[in-house]
This record gives sequence, structure tokens and C-alpha cells, in this order.
Amino acid sequence: MAIEDEFGIELAEADAPQLAVLGDMQAHIVRAIRQRGEIPDETQVWERLSAIVVAQLGVLPAEVTPEAHLVKDLGAD
Repeated sequence: MAIEDEFGIELAEADAPQLAVLGDMQAHIVRAIRQRGEIPDETQVWERLSAIVVAQLGVLPAEVTPEAHLVKDLGAD
């Protein structure tokens, strides 16, 4: 998955239901980065996550909000 590669983290399948909203995904990524002892720039994490979503799903940047649901709002399968 592009998100895992971009941030050097692993997203467990079991966590997927809790990560369907982009804001929750960002928070999860930030926690994972902190767990490895780094201090993430949350704005940069959001920008990188947003760019991945736009590229992978072909949605408009304006559609990518913290409240957006990957399936219901952005059409991810």
C-alpha cells in the first residue's frame, strides 16, 4: 500500500474499519511515527496522505478532508 511505503509503517487489516475516515488515518500515522521515536509534523503528514489519496483514487484535492470516508465519500474499494 502506498501509505505504508510513504510513511514506513504497517497498517493491519484488523485496523481498517477504524481507519476509514481520513482524519483517523492521519492520527494513526502520527501515532505510528511517534512509536518509533520520531516527532512527526502533523501538517506534513496530512499533506503527504492527501497527495496519496488524490493520486490513488483520482479524486479532487478539495474532496480530501479529515472528515472524508474512504469508501462512502471517495469511492475506494
